Amino acid sequence: MGSVFSVHDRQAVFDYILSVAVKCDRIVALVQVGSGAHGYHDEHSDLDFVIALDSAESMPVVMEYMHREISAEYELAFFIQHESRHLQNCFLSDLLEIDIGYGWYEHAAALKPAFKVLFDHSGTVEEKMVRSREWMDDSIYSDKQKKDIEQARDVVWFFLMHAAVAIHRGNCFRAIGEMEAARALYIDLLGDRYRLESRRNREIDHLPEIERTAIRSTYAAGESQSELWTALLNLTALVYKELEGVNVPVTQEMLYDYYAGLR
Repeated sequence: MGSVFSVHDRQAVFDYILSVAVKCDRIVALVQVGSGAHGYHDEHSDLDFVIALDSAESMPVVMEYMHREISAEYELAFFIQHESRHLQNCFLSDLLEIDIGYGWYEHAAALKPAFKVLFDHSGTVEEKMVRSREWMDDSIYSDKQKKDIEQARDVVWFFLMHAAVAIHRGNCFRAIGEMEAARALYIDLLGDRYRLESRRNREIDHLPEIERTAIRSTYAAGESQSELWTALLNLTALVYKELEGVNVPVTQEMLYDYYAGLR
């Protein structure tokens, strides 16, 4: 392998993982998820898999098996195993990332629309995943949206107030940090509404241009108080528009009065 993986390297690793998985009697199916399932975004895309097991009890054995087989063939720059999340994350020495999730095949479900069943000894996994899409998005996003609304309701105004005080005091970087916290909550709400993954803005580039333009308006072009105030006012308006109908303890009007006393 070279210093940074190539498309050829990625395909070779893909083929190797497929060959290793199919040899294990406890692995019922191997599913590719993420961008690779329907064609990679580009040459920098990583590998994401889900392994369907014959039973939940097989998980520690199979996780150890996959780790052992991958590390025997490739030099690992980093490896971590999250037992509670049923997930392994590997970085090879050429910086190719491999994420492998695990679960019992009877509970197979597609958390994202992009998936490709590479093999399935049971003949049932793909059908289970397809059927799960009928309810999965609403189940995932409606629950997340409820939690995100509750969190924004309880704390977003707190960040906005602290940003205003920081601007008043001339603490530019403190103001930027407080606005970043509020913006992250706003982007979570947008992600929920558009059924996009908002963690670290992962899919936010897919928002309509009007929404992306609005987000841009919440960033200050410079460090002057005037530019920071403009960004804060824009962010405040957008947050409260997204929370319309929600009983926020500190209203938008109360915040505007607070800002006026500091400007």
